[in-house]
Formats: sequence, C-alpha cells, structure tokens
Amino acid sequence: MKRTVLPVLAVLAIVLSGCATAEASEPQPTPSAPSPTAAAALPTEFPTPTATPAAAVAVDAASATCATVLTDDAVNELEADGFTLNPDVFALDDVMTSVMTDGFGCFWNRGGGDVRVWYAQAAQDDASWVDREEELLDDGWTRIDGIMAGAIQAPTDTGKDYIPAMLNRAGTTHYVSYAELLTAVVALQPE
Repeated sequence: MKRTVLPVLAVLAIVLSGCATAEASEPQPTPSAPSPTAAAALPTEFPTPTATPAAAVAVDAASATCATVLTDDAVNELEADGFTLNPDVFALDDVMTSVMTDGFGCFWNRGGGDVRVWYAQAAQDDASWVDREEELLDDGWTRIDGIMAGAIQAPTDTGKDYIPAMLNRAGTTHYVSYAELLTAVVALQPE
C-alpha cells in the first residue's frame, strides 16, 4: 500500500504545483484578437439616454477621464457583466495608439477571460480629422452613420473579433473597440 500512495502523492504534488504556477503567472496582455466568442460576450447595446445625465453636463470631452468618459448606465452595465477599469492600458491597434499619443486611453476587462473593452480620445481640430478620416477610409474603414452620424468603422473582413469605430465631434476624436460603445460616451450624448 505504501508503494502506491507515494507515487500517487508525488504525481498529485506535481500536478498541483503546475496549477499553482499557472494561476500565479497571470498572462501578460497582448494586443492580439481574442477568441471568436469574445465579441459575442461584449455588451452590444447600452440604454439610450432620455436626457443628458447630470454628470454629463459637468464632464465634457476636454476634462474626461477613464472614470468619467462613459455614462453611468454604461458603467453599471459593464460592472454587472464583470468588467473593471484596468489601469494598465495597452492599445488595441495602431489607430488607437495614434489617438492615445495626443490624448488618453482606457481599458476594461474581466478576470479569467479574453473579453475587453477599449476607449481612447484626443483633441483634434476639424481639418486634421478630415485628413485622418480620409486616410482611414482609404485603408478600408467605412461610414456607419446608423450608430451615430459621422462615425466610421474599421474593415469587417479582417477576421478580428474587435471592429473599432471612431467619431470626431466638437474637436475631440473618440475611438471605441466596437461601434455601439459610441452611444455610451458622455460627450456624445444628446443635449
């Protein structure tokens, strides 16, 4: 009996130490696309605001932070779905990186999964936006006015789970990891 118990205990110890190592070493975030089911797990529709929330009046694009950029309803929905604001922001793609260069970026994720939500914004005058928009349209981005007038979206035929969208309004460019998130941005709410 002793001969069987010791090998079993040794194997069990090795297996458990491997599990502990896997749990202790959290994978480093990479900008690669998540699994095909990841996009389906994102909130797809945020409540349509009936009036401008009181917080929206006080927080415009110029004074926005990651903690204030989304509507309270959107933040509550993200939190209900297990998302938390992560202080370690990394860009989803080169376009987001370019926005963050002159502004800031935000990143929400939920533990144990590869589903993430990105947002970035920067001040950008109309002439610069027109040039940038033309460049993106030439790269395959398309207009998606159905979400919000003036919005453009990355190509949908890339095989990536995240299809970012952008919009420039009132001198601020907004970048989101999926188009519906534009409707949750405080600075883009109807007045």
